[in-house]
Amino acid sequence: MKRVASAVAALLIVVAATPQDAISDLEANGYYIEPGANVSEAVVSDAVSDGRNEGGRLYLVVLAEEPAGGATTFSDSTLDLLPIDSYVVTVAPETVGFAENGDLWTAEQMSDAIDVSLDGGSDDEVVQLFIDTLIGETAPGDGPDEPDTSSGIPWGWILLLGGGGFLAWWYFSNQRQSKHAAERRMAEVKTLAKEKLDEVANDILEMEDEVSASDNTEVKQHYQNAAAMYSRAMEDTDGAATLPEMMKVSEQLDLAIWELDCAEALLDGKEKPPKPEPPKPEPVMPPPPPPEAATPVPGTVQQGPSDFDRRPQRQSGGSNDMMTMLLTMMAMRGMGRGGGFGGGFGGGFGGGAGRSSGGGFRSPMGGGGGRSRGGGRRRG
Repeated sequence: MKRVASAVAALLIVVAATPQDAISDLEANGYYIEPGANVSEAVVSDAVSDGRNEGGRLYLVVLAEEPAGGATTFSDSTLDLLPIDSYVVTVAPETVGFAENGDLWTAEQMSDAIDVSLDGGSDDEVVQLFIDTLIGETAPGDGPDEPDTSSGIPWGWILLLGGGGFLAWWYFSNQRQSKHAAERRMAEVKTLAKEKLDEVANDILEMEDEVSASDNTEVKQHYQNAAAMYSRAMEDTDGAATLPEMMKVSEQLDLAIWELDCAEALLDGKEKPPKPEPPKPEPVMPPPPPPEAATPVPGTVQQGPSDFDRRPQRQSGGSNDMMTMLLTMMAMRGMGRGGGFGGGFGGGFGGGAGRSSGGGFRSPMGGGGGRSRGGGRRRG
């Protein structure tokens, strides 16, 4: 009797699904439905197909039990097990959430689609509302009338037109993905540039009183040159639309920092550092650092054989990381690689209205865009 009771108790224990449980089905089918989930497999399968026909590597998870941390956390953990450029959406009994690191749909588009799906009264409705919003489907009956195929058009013409339509779709889909990737990369570079502009602005303000009190006209000239170069770089950053234009901004930043270095050196009675040289015209992949490289001393910026020891309070210290990022992007573009960059340079980017948060820059060898995540509690 005790054995029977123990067996019944074991059957009543519900073990929540984990990303590891879902990964094999996701890799094989693009979706995972936890046993007991009240959803139609056809609806989930069609949604995955619709998303992938748009060019995005979409994965859908529908759970029967609410996971620890909610659907967004489950999507985030699942994304770690999947390839770059993936979109994971999890539908749970109480929450819906996503995590992505792709280049096709933005975090805002994903968040908007998730927000609409929260009104679904069933799992089927949640999935359908999400995919319809994401890819811009019209409701049944709102689209154009079905064409009349009773006029005896030869099948050869139908196949020819259909093939031409597919090629046109494929071309414009790839163009759209490339445009999104380029816009995201440019936004990342501009974010890094503005961070360095803020550092230069802080140093200009910090040195103002000391420069004003100095009788050295050369100090004042270098300081004024730095301020003028800063203003020019700030204007050019706002108006830049191409990587070469941002290369120019990077050079302006280096010159502005060098002018401040010269003013600081003269104030401290030291020799001025050498003027930075512009980068080589051909973009190259940055070599890996030597394993025996010494750890930089706090307050010192490593600039090669002629290091300049800046004051500890100085914030601006060269745009080497920005220049490396730009050169790498240009090199990869020249090799026909359109992938984005994430973690490595710069910091994180916040999402909107508390629904998503994300990523930063990846290493130069990574692909896809910055990572983002978001979701909410179901209302339907």
